[in-house]
Amino acid sequence: MIWDFAKDNRGNARSGQSRFDASSRLEGKLLSSEAIILEGKIRGDISVNGTLEITKNAEVNGSVKADKLFIGGKMEGDIDVADSLSIGKTAIVQGDIKAGTLDVAVGAIIRGQCSIGGISPDHAK
Repeated sequence: MIWDFAKDNRGNARSGQSRFDASSRLEGKLLSSEAIILEGKIRGDISVNGTLEITKNAEVNGSVKADKLFIGGKMEGDIDVADSLSIGKTAIVQGDIKAGTLDVAVGAIIRGQCSIGGISPDHAK
């Protein structure tokens, strides 16, 4: 299943920001051309042309590709961020990271390799 938050349930273009609340669960691929605040659980890949916020109670098991990313919850999978990645003090991240810039709060847990600086080859296309 693929969810595309760029369109509403009638296929019309949507703008602004989408919220995936704490009671939500998704297995599949999540695509968006707008900002997303994720409070629920996702098992699958996420691609956001914009900002993705993974809140402190959220869980992601899959790769993430975004322009900007904030992680406050649990993230297991590779991360590819064109611009800035911020990892909060409550975050647990397991996977390889590619990002333009990285900010890590004291208390965050990261397990994986980091490649910081410049533009990710995948975003340069």
